[in-house]
Amino acid sequence: MRNFFKSVFGPSDASPNGMIWVFTLGGFFIPLVSLWNSRAIVPLVALMAVSSLYFILRMPQRNIWKDCDKYLFGGICIFLFSIILAAFQVADPHAAIISASKLFGIVAIAIVLIYAATHLDEYGSMKAARCVLIGISIVGVFFLCDILSKGAMSLLFNNMTYTPKYKFFWFKSASAVFAVCTLIVGFYFALKNKYWVGYCLAGLSIFIVMSIGNRTAAIGIILGLLFGVAYQFLGRWRHKVLSALLVIAFTAPFYIFSLGVSAERISQIIEVRTSATISVVYRMYAWEFVTDRIIERPMRGWGLGGSKKFGGETAEIVNDPIMGDLGEPVPLHPHNGILQIWLELGAAGALAVLILGLRATYLLDKRCKSSTNRIWTFSILALLMCFFAFSYSAFSSAWLALVAFSFAMVNALSMVHKKQNKSE
Repeated sequence: MRNFFKSVFGPSDASPNGMIWVFTLGGFFIPLVSLWNSRAIVPLVALMAVSSLYFILRMPQRNIWKDCDKYLFGGICIFLFSIILAAFQVADPHAAIISASKLFGIVAIAIVLIYAATHLDEYGSMKAARCVLIGISIVGVFFLCDILSKGAMSLLFNNMTYTPKYKFFWFKSASAVFAVCTLIVGFYFALKNKYWVGYCLAGLSIFIVMSIGNRTAAIGIILGLLFGVAYQFLGRWRHKVLSALLVIAFTAPFYIFSLGVSAERISQIIEVRTSATISVVYRMYAWEFVTDRIIERPMRGWGLGGSKKFGGETAEIVNDPIMGDLGEPVPLHPHNGILQIWLELGAAGALAVLILGLRATYLLDKRCKSSTNRIWTFSILALLMCFFAFSYSAFSSAWLALVAFSFAMVNALSMVHKKQNKSE
């Protein structure tokens, strides 16, 4: 049993790198833990970071500062500084300081985990991805059984009942983790020259997450794969185009609604009233409202957690002529990471995240060993961007933990050559 456990999760005699244990066990348990409770991946990823730090400190002495990229370091410093400023702009600074402390912790976890991934060799990177495959296979079978039985499995575990309108809404967060992990596994199969397996898994994942009711994940997988292919075919202009798109996206709050786009006009174009169209129109009203608040305070923002100022029971209910009553102007958060960063952290926070995005994508592009690495690396990043733009709160601990793990895995797999060795 011990030999079997080591053969699945541990290092080989030829590659005795203890860091493999961190990423194989973490990769296996992250999809499973998110199925139980999406927030539980935060302590799991934190444990991975602490364990990684232990192995880093045991390695032969090396100059960590030499490995540090000055642009990433500068972006992180500006980001942390903007969080400190934002924490003192709200009515309850005590709660804001607690939130700021959590963000500082998540940033530290992400730095350690992503740096630790650079210590994985090709064997370790592929083995970690294979353990992610084992994890999502278990979760995928559970999801399929639950979908085909109309929620019989869910009823056993959490007493939730399936409805045609809301479907399996309690699994939306878990299905997002499942979608991201599926593309990581697709990357693994592509490196083994089994492209058709990777694309079949992506297709199955689309069916599963769509059946659960996570439209963002389903559309994100499709757009992610298309973006990855398009990015590769842009050739030497690829990162210049991506940089331009990121700049356009981060400056969008100052011009997008002046172009004639409005929530009411979108509602008139759609006309049909369904749960999907209501969600789209409601987001448009929220984004329009948040954009107006950003323009009021573009430099300093409204403070950490400022999104919650504009919601709650006392807030005016947004009403659309076609869709009817929708809810408060901002439902907990804007459901758009860029808008939330501008709203809460102001210009400094937005500039910091833009610098980090530009530099991280540049470095990942340089790390990619082949077109296969580049396509799948940027497919995963595009899927994460879809969640960032339409779903999660920008400062959700569970979301940031997923981003940290995803970047770590992408950082490791981007350096792997196809058909790395016969044993794989």
